[in-house]
Amino acid sequence: MEKGVSFLVTVALMALASSFASASDPSPLQDTCVAIDEPKNAVFVNGKFCKNPNLTVAEDFFSKGLNIPGNTSNLVGSSVTTVNVDVIPGLNTLGISLVRIDYAPYGQNPPHTHPRATEILTVLEGTLLVGFVTSNPQNRLFSKVLNKGDVFVFPIGLIHFQFNIGHFNAVAIAGLSSQNPGVITIANAVFGSNPPINSDFLAKAFQLDKKVFSSFLKRAMDGGFMSGCKVKSEKGVQISHLLLADDTLVFCQASQNHLTYLNWLLMWFEALSGLRINLEKSELIPVRRVENIDDLTLVWL
Repeated sequence: MEKGVSFLVTVALMALASSFASASDPSPLQDTCVAIDEPKNAVFVNGKFCKNPNLTVAEDFFSKGLNIPGNTSNLVGSSVTTVNVDVIPGLNTLGISLVRIDYAPYGQNPPHTHPRATEILTVLEGTLLVGFVTSNPQNRLFSKVLNKGDVFVFPIGLIHFQFNIGHFNAVAIAGLSSQNPGVITIANAVFGSNPPINSDFLAKAFQLDKKVFSSFLKRAMDGGFMSGCKVKSEKGVQISHLLLADDTLVFCQASQNHLTYLNWLLMWFEALSGLRINLEKSELIPVRRVENIDDLTLVWL
């Protein structure tokens, strides 16, 4: 009798370990399982009903229009066109999907995560700054500038982003290891939940005060990515910014690289705070003679 109990316990533990070891969508036990909404005479697999295999047609595995650019006229300056099981029913149980991402100049795909998929992205046009952050406690940032033809991988579940650092539109294609990878945009989820999370709690959790933006700029200056305005005095004070009641003045060199980095800092501040920087009401104010002001304006816009 004791041997029987030992055997059952061993089998239960092995089954539990096998369940935890699954890292992607379950493998299908048939050639196809085309998803349908009508449950009559169908089998329920992976959250979808399977179409009768005898009624399956080529259109169940087909989609078109991925050559059409998405509309990037929005706050983040990007558009994601998704090709998942809801678009191609034949993807059901196959554990794969695809997206096209269009970026306006200096547009971003803000920090987000896919809870059910690893993503592999390739740049078709333009230049992207991409990266992901590892889990606690290290929170390491792995970042890279990608050009046309470059490929980058975002591991499953980790927060990642893309930022178009070029003057022109950019396009990328990404494959994901799930028929329905899901997406959680960090700022939208945390600051736009329904019902909303208590604002006092969020302010304390994210330390949302003027010190946050000041800290960002200090790190940028310490790293040599930006430089402020040096005031003539005995100590030679360096000023990076001035925080006013409703406005903020940021001082930096008349450099495309410095403005690009400032754009990146603003992107992260938006992601953390849930606030939006109104670039239409923002101004570039040249001090003395600035030769490349038109080029700098393109960077800022």
